[in-house]
Amino acid sequence: MFAIHQTLLPPSAIHHSLFLPNFTPSTIYALPRSSLTDAPEVKVVGNLVVAGGQDIRVFEIREERAPVLDRREVNGGGDVGEAEMEELGDSFFDSGPTERAPVRYETTRRLHLVCQHQLHGEITGLAALRTTESSVDGLDRLLVSFKSAKMALLEWSRGDIATVSLHTYERSSQMSTGDLSTYVPKLRSDPLSRMALLSLPEDSLAILPILQEQSDLDLMHENFPRDVPYSPSLVLSLADVSPSLKNLQDLLFLPGFHSPTLAMLYSPAHTWAGRYHSAKDTFALEIRTFDLSSTGSYPLLTSVTGLPSDALYLVACPAALGGVVIVTATGIVHVDQSGRVVSAGVNAWWGYTTSLQNDRSSEARKLSLEGSRSIFVAERDLLLVLQNGDVHQVRFEMEGRAVGTIKVDEQSSSVPPPTSIVIAGDKALFVGSAEGNSLLAKVEVARDEAVVQESKVEEKPYDMEVDYDDDLYGDSNVPETNGLANGIAHDTGPVKVSLSPYDVLAGVGKIMDMEFGIAATDQGVRTYPQLVAVSGGSKRSTFNVLRRGIPINKRRRFNELSHADRVWFLPIQRQSGQKFRNIPEAEQTTLLLSSEGSQTRVFALSSKATPEQIGRIGSRTVAAGPFFQRSCVIHVTPTELNLLDSDGKQLQAIYSDATQSPIISASISDPYVAICRADGSASLFVGDSVARTVTGTSFTPESESPLCQAIEVFSDLSGIYRTFEASASSGIDSARFDGPATASRSTAIRLGQQSRMQLTQQQIKRLQDEKPAISVETGTAESAMHANRGTQWLAVLTKTGEFQIRSLPDLAIVLQSDGLASSDPSLTDDLVDGVPVTAPDEEADEVKQMLFVPIGRGTPRPHLLVLHASGRLNAYEAQPRFTLDASRQARRSLAVRFRKVFTQLLPSTAASRLPYHIISFSNIEGLSGAFITGEKPHWVVSSDAHPLRTYGLKQAAMAFGRTTHLGGAGEYFVRIEDGSFICYLPPTLNTDFAMPCDRYEMERVYTNVVFDPPSAHYVGASAITTAFQMYDEEGEIQPGPEGENLIPPTNERSTLELFSQGSDPWRVIDGYDFDQNEVVLCMQSVTLESGSLPGGYRDFVAVGTGFDFAEDRATRGNTYIFEVVETVGSPEQKISGWKLKLRTKDPARNPVSAVSNINGYLLNSNGPKMYVKGFDFDERLMGLAFLDVNLYVTSIRVFKNFMLISDHVKSIWFVALQEDPYKFTTISKDLQKVATVSGDFLVQEGQVSFVTTDRSGDIRMLDFDPADPDSFNGERLVLRTEYHAGPAVTASKTIARRRTTDEEFAPQTQLIYGTADGSITTVVAVRPARFKRLQLVADQLVRNAQHVAGLNPRAFRTVQNDLLARPLSKGILDGDLLAHFALQPVKRQREMMRQIGTDAMTVANDLQSLGGFW
Repeated sequence: MFAIHQTLLPPSAIHHSLFLPNFTPSTIYALPRSSLTDAPEVKVVGNLVVAGGQDIRVFEIREERAPVLDRREVNGGGDVGEAEMEELGDSFFDSGPTERAPVRYETTRRLHLVCQHQLHGEITGLAALRTTESSVDGLDRLLVSFKSAKMALLEWSRGDIATVSLHTYERSSQMSTGDLSTYVPKLRSDPLSRMALLSLPEDSLAILPILQEQSDLDLMHENFPRDVPYSPSLVLSLADVSPSLKNLQDLLFLPGFHSPTLAMLYSPAHTWAGRYHSAKDTFALEIRTFDLSSTGSYPLLTSVTGLPSDALYLVACPAALGGVVIVTATGIVHVDQSGRVVSAGVNAWWGYTTSLQNDRSSEARKLSLEGSRSIFVAERDLLLVLQNGDVHQVRFEMEGRAVGTIKVDEQSSSVPPPTSIVIAGDKALFVGSAEGNSLLAKVEVARDEAVVQESKVEEKPYDMEVDYDDDLYGDSNVPETNGLANGIAHDTGPVKVSLSPYDVLAGVGKIMDMEFGIAATDQGVRTYPQLVAVSGGSKRSTFNVLRRGIPINKRRRFNELSHADRVWFLPIQRQSGQKFRNIPEAEQTTLLLSSEGSQTRVFALSSKATPEQIGRIGSRTVAAGPFFQRSCVIHVTPTELNLLDSDGKQLQAIYSDATQSPIISASISDPYVAICRADGSASLFVGDSVARTVTGTSFTPESESPLCQAIEVFSDLSGIYRTFEASASSGIDSARFDGPATASRSTAIRLGQQSRMQLTQQQIKRLQDEKPAISVETGTAESAMHANRGTQWLAVLTKTGEFQIRSLPDLAIVLQSDGLASSDPSLTDDLVDGVPVTAPDEEADEVKQMLFVPIGRGTPRPHLLVLHASGRLNAYEAQPRFTLDASRQARRSLAVRFRKVFTQLLPSTAASRLPYHIISFSNIEGLSGAFITGEKPHWVVSSDAHPLRTYGLKQAAMAFGRTTHLGGAGEYFVRIEDGSFICYLPPTLNTDFAMPCDRYEMERVYTNVVFDPPSAHYVGASAITTAFQMYDEEGEIQPGPEGENLIPPTNERSTLELFSQGSDPWRVIDGYDFDQNEVVLCMQSVTLESGSLPGGYRDFVAVGTGFDFAEDRATRGNTYIFEVVETVGSPEQKISGWKLKLRTKDPARNPVSAVSNINGYLLNSNGPKMYVKGFDFDERLMGLAFLDVNLYVTSIRVFKNFMLISDHVKSIWFVALQEDPYKFTTISKDLQKVATVSGDFLVQEGQVSFVTTDRSGDIRMLDFDPADPDSFNGERLVLRTEYHAGPAVTASKTIARRRTTDEEFAPQTQLIYGTADGSITTVVAVRPARFKRLQLVADQLVRNAQHVAGLNPRAFRTVQNDLLARPLSKGILDGDLLAHFALQPVKRQREMMRQIGTDAMTVANDLQSLGGFW
């Protein structure tokens, strides 16, 4: 059997983060200013790069001044209530600007997604670099390391990430023969970008020297290219540096040194807590200079031994403080350049783990530093973020020039549990989390200051004497100002540092468990299926209720539009129009046009439930829109173009010609109208607001109007659409700049202002002055009067495939490209020389509609949506350009790059008669985007920090329109198969992820969740952290070490909780508390035999638990059977509800790690045994048969009468159950030692395979084939395929996969996996013919597609197995790789398909049929 592995929900966990001051040009050049009068000025203060698993994202950190909302605005901004009116009295109505309170503004920062990529490798580190090219364009470079000992140097080019070089060390002796079980790659870069390091196994380093000067290029070897920004890399064994350098724990570069200086924390000898009485303080620290320029020496600067054995990681101190901080599990240690050690314990366990003297004043904090992250936010202030997200400030108090004491303050704030932490610009911090949301925080510093006097610094004559202590302690000639300007000395008290949120980056995080269920109302009515994913783990959990599409929440029926084909809700100025305070006047819909067959009805809208029909037009409507400042309506029919008044009566017959080809599309943007006819001819009409007339004009004044596929008039309010002025040469490539003049080299290093570290203001100013001139379209005097209309443009796609954008009103060409019709990945003004495209592509996929629409939430981004005849939907984002790609510019050129950010093939059938059509909308619950009507309708939405998404609807949609006539700002009309309705979006809907979901933050940590079908309720198992209790064999409590500030050992105790459904979901309504030290290991909804029901079966909730008694006492477990029952209240209260009822408790000698059911019997593991039990009289479990299995059962899967048992060490067993007599029969097993996490049945049309996952993220497919000689007559399962999926699987589910909803029995199954990085993936069986075709497509993509970072997709999916002669990697298709096929240009797709004998549409249909969810 063959299969395909695909990603349904991309990973969102963040493991690495990096701040780059200048990675994209937007950090150097000013962003375009919006044309809206009240739009704030936005600037980019830097770039944030985050990575987790295979995912890498680049953000802009945008800063703006935002008004501070008052209480009423925060609470929703609705109408003021009667109580508030009475409180305000006569001054309720606005009495003028003199009595208004001034609007308060505050500076805020938010994340703006620039690009996102799925790489073919697991990212293990990020580092910043500046190369010789940085002195030309001013941009930083990004270095990324991967698990397979690779480093990729990336840069920003033409609106996206580009690969500069790939450095691989996977064939080095350290990787081929070293111990990889404990290998954790560490990537570090020098603060002055002189070299980068990657740790390798066997205590080795891969060193990549980075060139900084042009003179370095001249000294390159003859056999090495001279145009690369680096020298040949080398692998260095630390044993060659010093024999004692082994067991490397952490390393990092220190700032403030002339040469690259590395601090290394290592342990020459191992120890553990049980040997602390004889061997502790085994760690050592060395600080060495790595000078590769001359002799390649590594002089030792500092060496300190006898450091605590529980050392965790290093933190580099600022140059002004000097030295390095060592964070241990029980305290903090500072080591300066002279080797002086100062320490402070954070709990009383410090005395048990180390002999170092410490400051005991902070032991009362009783902190545990495992899993913590630390970073300096000031010269002497360090933020310590614990594993649970609590933030503590660490202050380094000085004694002269050296650190005297270390103080740890109380908790100042709380952030998400951290996996990475980085300074994100001035007074900003980013906390990345792998368990959920990440946080961009503001660093708030409070200090009591008192100005004393201005210190006068005596000027000294110039002295050539060199002070070598400057390298260690800084320049002694620089006056001490305590970080304050103008030399003003302050009498300062302790600094108080806290964090407050700027922006939240939503993420699912690690998935603990998943469960399919059905949503229910308060009355118990089942509505739609949903998938609940429990994420989190350290502090609290989040329930992510995922859906397959955005649900249709119906407000009321709209029977008057039950036959509407298309509708237009127009905000026309009418005397009888209803006014709503919470809706802007320009969005209040007052007029409705409904096109129905061969006629159009006109309705006047009000707050009444039934609209009033005020007119009828005897032709169907092609397009309609407001005109002349919303006082009139432009109405387009297939043969006419008319101007109507506010009541739908004709004012002017603009165009009428029944002899010409009918009008098939029209675009309206006051005061322009563009129409396109069926024969390809197009016309442009311009309105005169003074004369109130509309006249036609030619849109190509320089030549005859070409035949068009589509034409569109659009307005831009974002200010992104600007033009480069014509010039002969840009002069950018010749620009270089020098570093700033400084008083001394040590001062420059200390302040970090060398040009290769970060751009200075002078360098930024020079780059801004050298960029080409950009002009902003001002338009006519009429457009200047209506500034909120923005700039206006005309877009034309000709029959020959040439895409043009013309500025209005002069109709000058500012963009020409041939890439839109061929679906190129990016579009710019690449036909600037004016060479037209004359030869049409006979195989081109014709464009049916193109629409310029802003998409997003808060600050929508301008997009171009293109719908092709085949159903292909391409979405291009309009991104500003700041520099020219060519040195010559003969005419004005649009300073915009259209980058393809999304593509999808909309599903269609041969019998479908409902074509797709794109309709834009704005401000539906804050969302702006598009809705695609048709057989399979879709929402197209986005947000600032997340990419564009499309969400499907289950029913076909014939008409759609946003309306506000009932007073709801988030309401819309839709006509579906069930009828016509006014609907609204759920207020809890989250559209940040690939699947829409509702998110519920819980107060506890939950590990398991199940759905109970009879009651439609969910049951969850929580894990409560409690003090660990040690018991002896008789059950008596054994006391542990006692001390004032000792942290007691903790353990988890589980509780079972029943959640509510309906309008108030996920509220705990009942529960059950387990014993001390008892935790839930598994939980499942089971169907068991029961004589109390007519059918003989009843659904229960089976729970398996285990006790954690530590290593001194044997563990045990229990099996529980619960039932969710409905209770009836007393006649007085009349309150009924649902309760958890314990049916039975079955003790076990070992932990119960897996439960399931088969034929009405319960299956449960009991350590190395598995039992099948019957549920007698709904009261007790009686054993029927048992089977000796392996060490620890991780999952039990049942298919008909067969079972698949997964073991944590011994792979899987294939077992059958015999009932007369009761007996287990072992059919076959896998003989390899694999740490299996789950094993599932994959079924397709009478065939079955076994699919397993392990802790390394590998998927293995095995078959039971007695005819195969390698199976030993069926006793051994045959391994067919090994496939590396990426992150480890934490939860798996098997669902039925049906072709249509009418099928009673599903022909195949589908496997759903939840992973540790927050992604949801799926495995689906593939037919052999389709598999062979898609395998050829994958081979073409490996060879011909450009992959980010230059990684090999096939090598990433290959599993290393020493027992096989060659990898078994051709049984599972890489769905993420095949998804790149749709992103390829059409010409490249044809070339690849021509080589394998198929066509692109067949491949697209294959991928579409294998996609979908449940």
